Amino acid sequence: MGKVIWTNHLYERIKQRGLSPSWVDTAIRFPDEVQKSNSTNSNKHIKTIHGYKIVAAVKRQGSDWVVTSAWWNPVNGSTNLNKRSFIEKIIYNFVVSLEKLLTRKK
Repeated sequence: MGKVIWTNHLYERIKQRGLSPSWVDTAIRFPDEVQKSNSTNSNKHIKTIHGYKIVAAVKRQGSDWVVTSAWWNPVNGSTNLNKRSFIEKIIYNFVVSLEKLLTRKK
């Protein structure tokens, strides 16, 4: 596998949707299923993690993988996507803060 490239749009979407970056990375690298997208020239990498289907839109660019968006859907009718443990919220906030710090220095 070549490099995995995360677009700015992807960063915006995972932050907006409260999605764990590590879950998205896992879905990209180790999907349970890959589906061809009906609307774009990309594939959907799908991974079930902790009762949620994590979906990442991935396009091939040579040997690299460009990830343009990600979202999650509950499995088995669960509807509360924002229900996280205290430690998950702290870790997520830390990762988002670290990302902001690192992108400012570029």
